Amino acid sequence: MQKYIQQLTTVILLSCLPLTMITAGEDSGVWDDSLNNIRGLVKPVTRATLSSEISGRIISLPFKMGDRFKKGQLLVQFDCSLYKAELAAARAQLEAEKKKHENNLQLLELNAISKIEVDISAVEVKKADAEKQISSVRAQRCVIKAPYDGRVMELAVHEHESVGTDQPLLSILNDNQLEIELIVPSNWLTWLQREVEFKFLIDETGQDYNAAVAQLGASVDPVSQTIRVKGVFKSDAGNVLSGMSGTARFRIPN
Repeated sequence: MQKYIQQLTTVILLSCLPLTMITAGEDSGVWDDSLNNIRGLVKPVTRATLSSEISGRIISLPFKMGDRFKKGQLLVQFDCSLYKAELAAARAQLEAEKKKHENNLQLLELNAISKIEVDISAVEVKKADAEKQISSVRAQRCVIKAPYDGRVMELAVHEHESVGTDQPLLSILNDNQLEIELIVPSNWLTWLQREVEFKFLIDETGQDYNAAVAQLGASVDPVSQTIRVKGVFKSDAGNVLSGMSGTARFRIPN
């Protein structure tokens, strides 16, 4: 009985000690869950909505929503028959203007043509060359290739549809580079800085991930007295998807 009373007395005394004394050791701070209910959102560092740069009919759309692709792979292909024909015509016109200019130069040596006519034919060569370059650019835009490794977020069109210039086609993201967006109290700036580590518990996976602050916002919201913070995963986050949310827990310094 006396031993039990001694143990109970020890527990009561420990519970009365400050939290910083209980957790004293190598850690320089304490996990304070009451101050760490910081919600966060997983977002891609790089994302893009690709739009058509020409008018035409889509003949190939090999990747569907959620599919992965590699940098340089074909994402969209248009029917390019018209643009290829225009390019061929522009090349032929350029060759014709070059031959005409060469002929005028020979005639100028024989004093059979004026200098102004030769100059005009030289300008026509430049004009035809510019038209050829325009047609070449249009033909190149018949295909859209992936700018980086990633996944398809959303498709706005389907195969065999005809689209106009500047029409959105699909949205993509680089899921190899994800970041955590947080909004924290501005008074944390007294200790919060880049590379400060925290834990991020994701709702959808139920797992804790090690993360670190990568960037602090440029300004404080004067109404809410908060600041935007971006973090990066320090541990394997292969099962994490963009759009997932969770709770961040920081070690508050003493």
